[in-house]
Amino acid sequence: MPTPRATEATTRALISEMLSLFYEKGWVAGTGGGICAGLDADRFLMAPTGVHKERVQPSDLFIVDRRGGEILRTPKNKTLRLSECSTIFCLLINQRGAGSVMHSHGLSSVLAGDLAGKSDRVVFHGLEMLKGIRGLSNIDRHAVPVIQNTPREPELVGQIKTAIEHPDFAKAHCILVKDHGAYIWGADLWETKRHAEVYHFLFEAMVARADRR
Repeated sequence: MPTPRATEATTRALISEMLSLFYEKGWVAGTGGGICAGLDADRFLMAPTGVHKERVQPSDLFIVDRRGGEILRTPKNKTLRLSECSTIFCLLINQRGAGSVMHSHGLSSVLAGDLAGKSDRVVFHGLEMLKGIRGLSNIDRHAVPVIQNTPREPELVGQIKTAIEHPDFAKAHCILVKDHGAYIWGADLWETKRHAEVYHFLFEAMVARADRR
């Protein structure tokens, strides 16, 4: 029997729950980070910017058009502003078919990005947890793109577009931004949660192994 589509109320509540979970893991501390998830084929729910993510309520989310990022419905709290990640989220939704995207400021994502040096990528291998990324096995060498940070997040769009069009990164569900964090996505909220947990494990493992050398 197919799984019934989640209602808007259920999706709002789940996004709020995920933000609290990500805060506890240190991925969205200090009002950083963000998340979005699809409502239907045309609309996405997106978290606000500049607020403590662990306190975001289901009613605080924006409804945004998936194609151009136009705000279709604002929260009742008119002081809230749409996340600066919205342009990037829409790019990943439209060009990678993401049903949900999270933006992490986790320390391990920053340290993993450092390991790229002057390269445009980091490559994960020799880890059982690779199997948690859709389409991968534990014997794969998994390349994740690493791009340069910019003063404002919408300015990352050009680099992200180039990265996701590169055939070497066809299986990546993550982009690392040097000195900043990561964008991680999946087919829906639950896959995004799984990918976020797996990628953060991979980040930590790579950094720990580098420190042992």
